[in-house]
Amino acid sequence: MSTPLKMELLVNGKKQTFTESFIPAGRILDALDLIETDNSERKLRDIFEERVAFLAKVFTDPLVTTDAIWNGLNAIDFDDRTFTIICKVAGVNPKKLQMATTPE
Repeated sequence: MSTPLKMELLVNGKKQTFTESFIPAGRILDALDLIETDNSERKLRDIFEERVAFLAKVFTDPLVTTDAIWNGLNAIDFDDRTFTIICKVAGVNPKKLQMATTPE
């Protein structure tokens, strides 16, 4: 059995961990689309909004909404945390992916 996907959010001032043990395989394609658009000329705002909408769909707990994600993740590491979770859904190692896209 695979390791469940986890996301920690601050909800009403308390850290809460949300876990998803089954994610339909079709979400892999959506995650790959998000990963590939990160290197485009699109606005970061649009990319981040798509990431949050994706995560709200992946986690089936009704408490995990787009508003809960926007309000519950720390802005300081938002980019890294959302990207890492999306990479886990896609089955991609984010460190290897970032090394491959870093200019030499």
